[in-house]
Formats: sequence, C-alpha cells, structure tokens
Amino acid sequence: MVAKRVLVGVVLASAGLTSCTAVQEVVPGPPSAQPSTSEESAETSTAPSITREVPPEQRRMLGALPAADLCGLIRPEEIAAMAFDVEPGVPREVGIEPPVRGCGFHARSGNREVLVGAQPAGFADLGTEEVELGAVRGTQVMRTGGCTVYAPVADATLQISVITGETDADQCTTASDIAQYAMAAVVR
Repeated sequence: MVAKRVLVGVVLASAGLTSCTAVQEVVPGPPSAQPSTSEESAETSTAPSITREVPPEQRRMLGALPAADLCGLIRPEEIAAMAFDVEPGVPREVGIEPPVRGCGFHARSGNREVLVGAQPAGFADLGTEEVELGAVRGTQVMRTGGCTVYAPVADATLQISVITGETDADQCTTASDIAQYAMAAVVR
C-alpha cells in the first residue's frame, strides 16, 4: 500500500506545551498510484505516513508553555519517522531579553538536531519564503547547515529548525512536516 505523508513540525518557540496524545494512521494513496514492490520509491518504503488528530480541548496555548513542556509536543519516534533518529528532547533557552524557550532533539548519530521553539506572536514572517503548513501559511528560511520554519499560532509563533550541517532543500520539507505535526497539539 502506498502511504501519503501528512506531517507537522516544530522547532524553537517562545512558549512550551504539555504532552498531547497523537493518533497515527496510514492514509492510502489512490489504487492507480500504488507501485509494485520492485518499483517502490525510496520515500514510499522509508518514510512512514503520520497524521495527527488532537481534540481541541487537549490543545495547549504555545505562548504559555515552559521549555520542558515544548519537549512534549512531539515524541522522538515521531521525529524519527519524519527526519532521523533522535534522543529524548532537552529543554533549553536561547538568546536573551526575552530568551526563546525551546527543546532540542539531538540525533542518535551524527551532528544533527531538531529544535522546537516558541517565538513571540507576530514572528511568523521571520522567514524569507512563504510556505503552506496545511491550513496555515508560515515562512521558512534556509541557512548554511539547516532550515527553519515559522508558523503563526493563537498566541505565539512555532519555530521548527532542522540542523544537519548541510544546506539542502529537503531540510525545509522536513521542517515543514514536523511543524504541521506539532501544530496539531497547539491552539491555532
């Protein structure tokens, strides 16, 4: 069965969220799009499809979450399904006045990381290119070594950064996927 990916990502944000329950399901593609076993593409065979439904009453206000709770927006195995294997998240604050609260998920191997953070409201335009994140429009910026996606939510801006030490457009796709997945757990 061919699986379609529907994902959401999050990196650095100025507020944290508590853990939310995620529902995972495979969304089959149309029958005509199903390749034979020998014709399966690398994406079809290696990238699992993850969607997430979080009931509105369980969604949290991103701007009110402490850094430790940002680590609960997405689990390491969910990040691994979209990016690479990571260790459990470590809360952190970056910058000064006010510091940006976030959670870093370091790769199990290599010098890579996924950051989930909360920037203040109105910072969704920090990126240089507009990007669609499901029903939400955000921005992204590719820099040497990684890509960051900014997504506006009710009271803050969700920031997801995928840092790999290389500059590759796939990092932005991964950051967008993680952002969409994480946004399901916050009030939009």
